[in-house]
Amino acid sequence: MRNPTMKQTHRAAGAVGAAILLAGCASAPTAGLAGGPGSIKIQAGEDEIPALEQVADSFTADTGVEVEFVQREINAQAISNFISQSPTGQAPDIIVSPHDNLGQLAANGVVAPVEMGDRAEDFTENAREAVVYNGVSYGVPYAIENVALLRNNDLTAQDPATFDELRAIGHRLMEERGIEYPFTVSQSPEAGDPYHLYALQTSFGAEVFERTAEGEYTSNLTMGGEDGHEFARYLQDLGQTGDLQTSMTPDIAKESFLNGESAFHLGGPWELTDVEAAGMDVSVLPVPPAGDEEARPFVGVRAFFVNANAPNPVAAQDFAANYLTRPESQTAMYESTGRPPASQVAIDRMQGDPLRAAYAEIAETGLPMPAIPEMGAVWSFWGTTENAIINGRGNPVELWDRMIDNIEGQI
Repeated sequence: MRNPTMKQTHRAAGAVGAAILLAGCASAPTAGLAGGPGSIKIQAGEDEIPALEQVADSFTADTGVEVEFVQREINAQAISNFISQSPTGQAPDIIVSPHDNLGQLAANGVVAPVEMGDRAEDFTENAREAVVYNGVSYGVPYAIENVALLRNNDLTAQDPATFDELRAIGHRLMEERGIEYPFTVSQSPEAGDPYHLYALQTSFGAEVFERTAEGEYTSNLTMGGEDGHEFARYLQDLGQTGDLQTSMTPDIAKESFLNGESAFHLGGPWELTDVEAAGMDVSVLPVPPAGDEEARPFVGVRAFFVNANAPNPVAAQDFAANYLTRPESQTAMYESTGRPPASQVAIDRMQGDPLRAAYAEIAETGLPMPAIPEMGAVWSFWGTTENAIINGRGNPVELWDRMIDNIEGQI
């Protein structure tokens, strides 16, 4: 089963600027911690640790608490290890994880609530909502990622208002310029890729799960019915015309766009490093709708979570709530990782990076990836059904309804 969480992006060159910004944090020292300072341990990725070390310098200077780092990229095994090690006191005090693991972490009782206080208002709405589970806020967001439309400006300057218009532009360029594809998008021949196609699906009103007035997901599946049927028929058309091919792996999609074989590419900010290295002139635009509603991509939020059984819980909470939430810390994380920030203040401070700023702006219209455990029952049926429809292996409505029945049977 493919669960597309947030992907690694490039390390931006900004350590000097981050150090200058973080130096200001020490002007408001935090009170000492009861029971002696001790230490805390943070598990994070290679590109995250440089910025965290700078935040830690200010924290240690204020509190006397030393900060140790465990370098490990987050994946399913890392999450499983954290869940099993937390009750035994062997897990780190703080971990970095995509927010869609929150449901699993909270259900197992291994993460503690984190109150960001007034600083919560510094974060985008999607970022705030993403770290809430069952009405409780559990984390401090730092980065957001989503799919948008990359346009090769050397091939076209047109800004399609609909996805059908995009397809028409792409076909005209195939005839006039000899390019290979009307657009490119990552797919998987075996598992499908609903993540990259979700913006098109939501433009038909077929969101995956119901959301409450507060924006939290429930376990009620909502992508069935006529809205889902319309999207299924659209997938059939994309497949019949050859515009969408399940054989277009992530590598084929990316390389084809980089080589000028497509004017449009549906992808995330993790692909900007290669785009920039190729010296391409591109624009980042919202995905145009295929249906009558706004195209709203999934938004992934990378966040810090505090171990519910942290060896040094007071210090861990202090670091998370009072240091990681600072605009200077959020800016430093962006400069170190190159991921678009979750903090609106950090977004406003982005200088000379219009592409990632555009992704951050588009993310505000997206929908957080569901973090509820029920999402685990969705991916496999969803992806293989989309592939079957695209490849013409049955009636699209019947295939979609069977998928809904299978998912509901697993929830």
